[in-house]
Amino acid sequence: MKRVGRWTWMLLTLLLLLCTTAFAETIECGSIELEQPVEVALESYDSFQYTLTAPVDGTRVKVEWLSDNKDAVQLYINGGKVSTAGGICTLHEENTIKVNPASSKLIPLTVRFVLHEYRNDEHEPNDVTPTELHDGDSVKFVLDDGDMDWFSIKTEKPGQDIALTFSGFNYADRTAFSLVWNRGWEIEKNGTVFLHAGEPGAYQFSLYKSWSGEISRSMEIHLLDGDENELNDTKETATPLPIGTDAAFSIGGIGDEDWFSFEAVPEEGQAKLYTLRLLDFDFENPEIVCYEIYAPDGNVVVPETEISSRHARVLSCSQQGQYAVRLYPKEKYDYYSEKYNVSIQRAALRIRVEEGGDDPYESNDTWLDAAYIEPGQLISHVLSSGDTDWFCFTASEDYMTVHIVSNSGGSAGIYTGQELAEYGDDASCIWGGNSNYKSFSNLYWKLGEKGLYYIKLIGGSSEAIRSTTISLIPPEAIENNDAWNRATPLYEDVTQAFDISAYNDTDWFCFTVPEGAPQTLLLNFNTKTELLNTSYSEYVYVKLYPKAYFENQAGMIESDEVRFGQEWNPTRFQWNLDPGIYYMQVKSRNMETSWNWADILKLNVCWKLIPRSSNNSIAAAVPLTEKVWQDVWQDGYFSIGERKAGEVVQIQLDDGGNTPKDHIYVYDADGKYMKDSYYASFSFQVSADGVYYLKVPEYDVNLNAENEPMRPIRIRYYTHNDKIGAAESIAMRPNESVFLDLWFSPEIRNSLKVESEDEALTYDLETGYLTAPNTPEGSADLVFSNGYPEGDERRIEAVVHVTWSEKLLSDISISNAPQSLTVGSSAMLEANVDADSYIKYVSWKSSDPSVLRVLSNGKVVAVGQGEAVITASIGEATSSVTITVTGEQPGESGLTGVSLDRYTLTLYAGEEAEQLTATLKPEGTEATIRWTSSNQTAATVSQDGKITPLSAGVTVVTAAAGDYRASCIVTVQPERVRVTGIRFDEPTHTLMMGSTVTLQPIIAPDDATVKNLTWVSSDEQTATVSRTGIVTALSVGETTITATTVDGGYSAEIKIIVTAAAQLGDVNGDGYIDAADALLCLRASVGLITLTPEQEAAADVNHDGLIDAGDAILILRYDARLIPSLN
Repeated sequence: MKRVGRWTWMLLTLLLLLCTTAFAETIECGSIELEQPVEVALESYDSFQYTLTAPVDGTRVKVEWLSDNKDAVQLYINGGKVSTAGGICTLHEENTIKVNPASSKLIPLTVRFVLHEYRNDEHEPNDVTPTELHDGDSVKFVLDDGDMDWFSIKTEKPGQDIALTFSGFNYADRTAFSLVWNRGWEIEKNGTVFLHAGEPGAYQFSLYKSWSGEISRSMEIHLLDGDENELNDTKETATPLPIGTDAAFSIGGIGDEDWFSFEAVPEEGQAKLYTLRLLDFDFENPEIVCYEIYAPDGNVVVPETEISSRHARVLSCSQQGQYAVRLYPKEKYDYYSEKYNVSIQRAALRIRVEEGGDDPYESNDTWLDAAYIEPGQLISHVLSSGDTDWFCFTASEDYMTVHIVSNSGGSAGIYTGQELAEYGDDASCIWGGNSNYKSFSNLYWKLGEKGLYYIKLIGGSSEAIRSTTISLIPPEAIENNDAWNRATPLYEDVTQAFDISAYNDTDWFCFTVPEGAPQTLLLNFNTKTELLNTSYSEYVYVKLYPKAYFENQAGMIESDEVRFGQEWNPTRFQWNLDPGIYYMQVKSRNMETSWNWADILKLNVCWKLIPRSSNNSIAAAVPLTEKVWQDVWQDGYFSIGERKAGEVVQIQLDDGGNTPKDHIYVYDADGKYMKDSYYASFSFQVSADGVYYLKVPEYDVNLNAENEPMRPIRIRYYTHNDKIGAAESIAMRPNESVFLDLWFSPEIRNSLKVESEDEALTYDLETGYLTAPNTPEGSADLVFSNGYPEGDERRIEAVVHVTWSEKLLSDISISNAPQSLTVGSSAMLEANVDADSYIKYVSWKSSDPSVLRVLSNGKVVAVGQGEAVITASIGEATSSVTITVTGEQPGESGLTGVSLDRYTLTLYAGEEAEQLTATLKPEGTEATIRWTSSNQTAATVSQDGKITPLSAGVTVVTAAAGDYRASCIVTVQPERVRVTGIRFDEPTHTLMMGSTVTLQPIIAPDDATVKNLTWVSSDEQTATVSRTGIVTALSVGETTITATTVDGGYSAEIKIIVTAAAQLGDVNGDGYIDAADALLCLRASVGLITLTPEQEAAADVNHDGLIDAGDAILILRYDARLIPSLN
């Protein structure tokens, strides 16, 4: 019976609740108006509904509660619940306002409220109806949570672009907002954004902010004319591009696409080669452009290709008809903000398509025939199914990273020249596996010692021209730390920057925990990468070992992961460590997972020792002293002591640019939650006498500056009776950011408003930092208020007078400087200035950071033997001290390697010996070098490195010292006939712009063995020359082409004169079309003279492919004005 009774009561209770809801009614109460107080008497669990007509669709309103029982009701506007803390809502033209009790237990009650029109800037209400702007307008706008400001502007010309210049970002206010123009774009810094418009008409865009809080920004708007070929934004409106002629284009703004088309005329069943050129890129500040190419059947023959410099691409066209080239800006998607980013500069660029093009690297099907390339150059080559292309390059430094980007398809392998020389076709590759080669569309791989390397590319899937770029990334200064016994020392408080440049890259570091009381190690990382595939995050492993691990006496201490993103991402680890030496390994997760490598990973690392603390509970809370800042290195509890009921306690948190992971929480002595906040300053009212506690969160340190010491967050508290208060005055330097002392009562927080006399003087409510304008000097008042307008009796305010100036002191000295330090030790120097308030403006510098590192707070750390001068400066005043560092850096003694000045060499039998030079590492090391030749029939080597070629063949010359060696591949060719000279038949040659000619200099003697040449153009803007002597005329002007023989270094020059494209009918090129031109046509038609290709193009005025009397007659008729033109 008990069980039945219990269920019966539960069912009755549920039924009662359902009935209460079911019988609740909606009572229509008529209409209300803005600014009209509304009183609602709730006698039952019913809803009272009102109607409200807004003056404009999109009007925003803010609720003011006139009674203290606002939490007892629920207010809905158009079905959306409104926060009782004073929420802001956007209205339609017609609206419903509904009020009902929050609970039936609170009935009866009476509430009073009023809806105020809310305008955060002068353009409101523009959340629906856009604010109309005009060319040249400058506006200031404010965005808060849920606000969307719409603007419109009318364009007058086809293809005009809209330039929006935003300002207002600074150190203390870095909050991003979004621009909607065809989709969301992230705006995160001062600068100009370009929007592309099509046909003339009215265009709209909007600005909004996703996060809570309020920001103020400025915007200027201008209309800019598009390029001369607009509108060509679609394939259907593509600009025709005659073969060999230039067309101008520019990426005008977001949404702009420039389409061009050219006609390909391959013979039936065959392919014809064409070369696409994109020109006029700025080397220092290049525009980033993407392009695609479509065949006449609509298929993509060249997928998205990103370029930022002068570019040429060879196309294999097998279809007859119009090929289309699509040019557009590079867009990057940020998965964190779910917005796009793009950089557009509207650079004036040119496009041209020419007939011809080939694979200049064939035949390079074996490693012995590998094409030597300079790292960084774009390789246009054909890699069809079954084809193999070999390339080789020289790594000029140890531990460089090779970066290969290719659309060749197929697979690849990387080899060392030494391995190939010793084992030939049986050589093992260092990447790709011996037979199981890997794809290489975007490959990073860390190389070993400097020297010759080979890359083998194995067949793709078509005869299309492919693009491959092989780049070399220099090693960082601390490389060669890929083993624990070559670990890079880390010093407390000193930030070390390093890269993980490839998934086979590993960096080792070591540090020492000194003897003394038990300590906690704080290890901080800051990481960043430009991930090419932003759909996933990259990681590295961090593993910590004691020195005893390498003596088989202890295990690994810890293993963890560090995550990367497209912005600097802080990560902190903390471990309780005993005194001793520790080693840290940082390596790519991909070494263990075999994932594809994404990009270079950039890291900063810094460590600090702090006393072990145990304030991880209320019982172990650390007491705070009122009004005194407390440094906080770890998360934990802090006591603010005995407090009296009714007291207002202000909590201030100075994060110092670090990133707290959670809110600050307030608890009473029983552990009951009272309040929390993530703002720099907040307050609460004590509800009952007793002791209260703060729970301060863990935080990550932002290591953005190499010589900035790690700094903790700071926290303090004090009690007050003010509604709003702030420091009366503060002195700053231009563009400086400082934490501002601000306090207020709890009920003021949500309505707190900041107003500045100078819009460049800003305050960030979230961080608590005040930033001065970047002007030499000035002053302004900063006013904090409860949001009511001036003159309203309810307004409460506090005023801070801010001054800023560049004026600095003229005298400074350094104290506490030791005469000497040992490697690994440190000292804190002090700068003595007349006024303590100026101490933070002192800058420190070391004359040799490899000996002494100095931080911005004056701490010097000895990192290497030698002597360095430390200088402190403020304004024009300086003071210096000299400190000597003694002791040995770990891992610096002994031989670490040997290198050669060359790693490949071609000699000819019977000629003079060639000198090879070996260098021992580190510099200054003494050791015996042993020289050997693997094939002494081909060449011998002396013990001082001189190679004597004897007969045709290949040998490997090796220099060995200790356990290290370096090798050079020496190819000996048969005896050769030496070159004795070179000349051109003519001193000058004239070309029309867009045409080409193949130069063929005469080399003496005719039977010379090596006739290879190098080619140089003195002005590549006028004409370029290929490595096979093909000259391409680009613009009107003159240039000198120099051909130099590889054998002997003999040179010959020819002047190339580039003229404008020939005018039809102007056969002699004198600028006139007359009888002289007709006479040249007649003489050429009977074989008396031979016309140049440029003259033939001008003479064939009837376009029948022949030069005859018909062309001469048309020229004479035009000269006599009998016909209007020759076209």
